Amino acid sequence: MKKPNRFLTFINGLFGWAWAYESAEEVREVIAENSFGTLADRVTAHTRGADKLTDSFGFQPGLITLHDELHDTWHYLTALKARAQELGYGRLTQDLGDAADSTRDVLQAVATAAEHTVPHPAIPASK
Repeated sequence: MKKPNRFLTFINGLFGWAWAYESAEEVREVIAENSFGTLADRVTAHTRGADKLTDSFGFQPGLITLHDELHDTWHYLTALKARAQELGYGRLTQDLGDAADSTRDVLQAVATAAEHTVPHPAIPASK
């Protein structure tokens, strides 16, 4: 699989160009490399960060930041879906729609989790 070096990637980025792979196999390889090449480091970093939490309020900053990032991701996927549809890429449109829907579901779950970081007072028993 051929891929650009960092310098070419930087130069291409200045012109608004991006590298495109010519086979689904190359795309899978790049995704796997990006996902699993740093997996151990990511697991360690996130585990260490989570280990520092001492109460429910400690979860809020990360969850709120994650929600913002997911919200941006949802908008990006939605825009990509609309463009794919305009260009007549039916399968790509469906895949992007599925990804946007899944992201929306995760977005809602993260928002709910963030709300649950605030302890609720016990509800007194009624007489």
